[in-house]
Amino acid sequence: MDKETEVPVNIPVTYGERMQSIGWTAPLGIAVISGVDETALQQALSAVPNPAADVQQDSPVLGHIQAFDKFFTENGFRSPLGPQFEMVRSKGLPSGNPLVRALLLAEMSTGLLMGAQDAAAIQGELVYDMANTGETFKGMRGTVQCREGEIVLRDAAGIIASLFQGPDHRTRLAKATRDVIFFVFAVPGIDLKQIQEGTDTILDIFQSASSGFTAQTYDRTTGREHSPIVVSEIK
Repeated sequence: MDKETEVPVNIPVTYGERMQSIGWTAPLGIAVISGVDETALQQALSAVPNPAADVQQDSPVLGHIQAFDKFFTENGFRSPLGPQFEMVRSKGLPSGNPLVRALLLAEMSTGLLMGAQDAAAIQGELVYDMANTGETFKGMRGTVQCREGEIVLRDAAGIIASLFQGPDHRTRLAKATRDVIFFVFAVPGIDLKQIQEGTDTILDIFQSASSGFTAQTYDRTTGREHSPIVVSEIK
């Protein structure tokens, strides 16, 4: 692309103390896309076939979706992945914000729950943590009341996302967003390799529509990043 190269943003992640008592490794993927070219992204998305159209019943994608369904149901929530998959299979990707469409494409291509937020709005480092009783944050549709022990992501200013209840309002994607942070979430049954496949899928989507990319995968047992990817310029 003919554009000035932008240095990819690196946002460190640590695990909160309470996450050490969780009964699984809780891997997490982080991908930061720098200098998104909206026109190029629209073109890239228009060339992609329906990711849900030919998925077979024994596909790993459906197995991943079922793992999220099970974990959400056990905790009193409903995973959005199943309904979204059926909607995309019957109608294709919806029109609208290309960043939101790219997020949905990545989710439907892998069966993994992801989030996309404005990287420039993140304050300080991130902590993958559990909510305390009474904690709230401003969500996309109003105040979100977290349950005790609910898995959340925090920055220096507060909770920016809940695994079960979605992203906050402060770091939402906006028309002017050019640096995007993607989160690739896991539940029991989803391992570090599959999270890595999620970040790889995001890179594939943005390889012709951004100026830089960083990606790391983490797990609770080490608290360290694995197989970091840093691309200062994507062409």
